[in-house]
Amino acid sequence: MGYSPFQIFSNLFKPGKRKNISPLLDVQAVCRLYDEMKQEPVPDVYFPEDQALFREISIKVKKGNVNNLTRTSSYLDLFKKHPELHWSFLAHMVSRNAGYHMTDIQNDLLSHVMSANEQQSLFEFLERCNAAIFDDAYPQLLLYENWKLTGRRPFHLLKKFHVSVFMWKIWADYLKTGNHPVLTTALIMNEQHLIQNKILSSPNLNMGIDKWKFFLQDRLEFTSILFPYGKHSTYSLAGLSVSHFEKVDRRIQLGKKLYRVLFHPIIFPTALSFSLHYPHTGSREDYWPHIYSRVKKRKHLFSPALGAVWENIHYDDPSSTDWFKEQPIEVMSPLLTMTIPHHFSMTRKWKARTTILLKLKRD
Repeated sequence: MGYSPFQIFSNLFKPGKRKNISPLLDVQAVCRLYDEMKQEPVPDVYFPEDQALFREISIKVKKGNVNNLTRTSSYLDLFKKHPELHWSFLAHMVSRNAGYHMTDIQNDLLSHVMSANEQQSLFEFLERCNAAIFDDAYPQLLLYENWKLTGRRPFHLLKKFHVSVFMWKIWADYLKTGNHPVLTTALIMNEQHLIQNKILSSPNLNMGIDKWKFFLQDRLEFTSILFPYGKHSTYSLAGLSVSHFEKVDRRIQLGKKLYRVLFHPIIFPTALSFSLHYPHTGSREDYWPHIYSRVKKRKHLFSPALGAVWENIHYDDPSSTDWFKEQPIEVMSPLLTMTIPHHFSMTRKWKARTTILLKLKRD
């Protein structure tokens, strides 16, 4: 194949490595995929039925990409129909958290330390990332749904939807193997590289706050991804804190860990039950009404519904270059292993934070 042994790969499988790492794909399989992804694509011919399917899916994507609420709901609806699409449920839960972060900008703390312009710009940054991921991933999921319903492979339309060649080969492989963790990991990789290439690397990036404020918040792990689970009365919280957001490899590793947390046998059944019983509003009252409220109350933290504080915005983002172009084989390394986090309970940590915030509010 022309590749010398890659230290970055082989080191992952040496005896004595951490027990919480399990293999995903072997080196030969990853090299084969990489070779296929680097091959010159064959020109596609689109027949009338292809054009009709493209238009149909484009309409569904536009309808689902109105705001964070519609995206979050769309992911869950698709997962209910196709539970093998693990990424769709992971995307639903992460998108819920994106909505929480959007409304947090208007809460009692941040609204006092950020100007109105800073708040608006930070919201637009979060919204743009959320929308870009949906615009890229949702057509892929709908093409898969069409394949299940018709038996006809429509994945050549991925090119027409400007999806990376990386995912063309991943979907082809998935239809043969049915390997859900590989597909989920690949989708995590693809979407994080997409926003890195399309948004975070942009010289015009404006997050709405001075960079030092953003990185201070990031390093202090102010932002966390939370999955409510357990009893209905007071949900427990599982998840992980977000740090080093600017580094694509760190976001990919976080996504892989969150996947294992969410589909942990202790977490998944009741996390899914929560999602089905509590439609996403953007307010943290959805999971902890004893602490948060959509309306301002003296003994609660203010966490408004998304529609009450932010209007819908629309971006006409031009399609970016394929992020996979010119990538070395090392970019494939996340497909080699999965990491099972040792600690992912966030309940005690979040109780402590909200207790401090409530005390500060009352003082």
